[in-house]
Amino acid sequence: MTNETLTQNQMAALMPLFAPLIDEIAGRVSGEVIAALQRKEPRYYTRKETAQLIHVTLPTLARLTKDGIITAKKIGSRILYDAEAIDEAVRENKMFKYRRARL
Repeated sequence: MTNETLTQNQMAALMPLFAPLIDEIAGRVSGEVIAALQRKEPRYYTRKETAQLIHVTLPTLARLTKDGIITAKKIGSRILYDAEAIDEAVRENKMFKYRRARL
């Protein structure tokens, strides 16, 4: 047995010393995780991701954006869609596909 290994008795003796430190670290980490979740930074989908989520083609998505049915933000040369609005539309099962008129 080497000097680097601790026996069960030594571990039991050290645990009361380390337990408050472990609890403090766990409390801080969980607090930071909760704070990060509550900040809710805005998320965005690209054109391709949005088209896949709502099951339309890119030209149809462009038409829906042009008609104002779906709002987009242009950042530089990219067109991005708010993830919350798209997720809500998917949850509500909104139909965005083009429907042909029946003769």
